[in-house]
Amino acid sequence: MIEVLPRDEAEKKYGDEMYDLFPVPPEVKELTIVIIPDWNINACNKQHTKSTGEVGEIIEDYWRYRNAKQLLEIAFNIK
Repeated sequence: MIEVLPRDEAEKKYGDEMYDLFPVPPEVKELTIVIIPDWNINACNKQHTKSTGEVGEIIEDYWRYRNAKQLLEIAFNIK
């Protein structure tokens, strides 16, 4: 699910939970919120597709769990 919201409204609705390791610059006033139910909410100021079918094949390079940071990292490329 994707929502496009003014930044202040998004922060009221989702709080800090929507921010990750790649901060959105403070001058960005409209955010795209990407929601994967029961897993992740992420704020972004980049363009997103409606589905992965729009970008082609996604090839996973690797994944790792960084225990010290409690972080799952997934690297991929788009063919």
